[in-house]
Amino acid sequence: MLDEAIEVKNLRKNYGKFEAVKGIDLSLVPGKVNALLGPNGAGKTTTLKSILGLVQYSGEITILGEKISMARERISFVPEDKSFYDSLSPEKAIKMCSLLMGNFSADKAAKLMKEFDLPMNKKISAFSLGMKTSTYLAIAMAQDADIFIFDEPTWGLDPIRRDEVLEMIKNLSLNGKTVLYTSHIIPEVEKIADVFSIMYKGEILYTGELKGLGSRFSLFNLPPETAIDSKAFSAVVREGKATKVLTDDSEKIRELRKIDGSKEEVVDLESFFGTLVRGNKHVL
Repeated sequence: MLDEAIEVKNLRKNYGKFEAVKGIDLSLVPGKVNALLGPNGAGKTTTLKSILGLVQYSGEITILGEKISMARERISFVPEDKSFYDSLSPEKAIKMCSLLMGNFSADKAAKLMKEFDLPMNKKISAFSLGMKTSTYLAIAMAQDADIFIFDEPTWGLDPIRRDEVLEMIKNLSLNGKTVLYTSHIIPEVEKIADVFSIMYKGEILYTGELKGLGSRFSLFNLPPETAIDSKAFSAVVREGKATKVLTDDSEKIRELRKIDGSKEEVVDLESFFGTLVRGNKHVL
């Protein structure tokens, strides 16, 4: 079994003079939900397009040990832009996918679309955003793939449908499938991710397991006048009347606890993400 389902090395992508992805390395753990978390514009979608061979890039990408040209049918993809099937109805989209994809189950797609309450003979262009998202999810889930890639797959879904979709995605990994899931919504990532990477301004700031994050890192609120060497910590953010310090160094944690007025917080994904991004520092 491969150690990495997808391996990305020194990926770079420019749009004119704008560097959207800045030489990142990224490895997907097989059989797990691998989340790529970051604010809009972080470079997540460009990274996915590069993995799928939809844009030209520099660097090296392998999928299940092969190039994308050899592994394409082993991947199922839900894009951020959901306009490809607009001229079709769900019924016609299923027929087209049956002709184009050797790993596609028309029966499963129709069943999922029924569960999503989609009108089978109505043009997809007339659908709401949530209905379009449901259509793409049904098509993706109907493919017998080894890797499922979801780019912001819950946009427009109501809370009940969102929870159902997140459970479906989690179940893929429980059945041995590998998932790459991009989002800027932290509670969603907390629900389903096993491993997560934080991307910001085209760079990967952190990669690690979600489980045990709070036991690995500590976050301190210090008085604003506290002298801090920002290079010695994972992230330092000065805001208002406090200085936030994030670290996983046990010796430094003991030192920070001794500072007068120091307050230690429990680290969760939201506080970790916010501090790391505002501090804008790699802790790989």
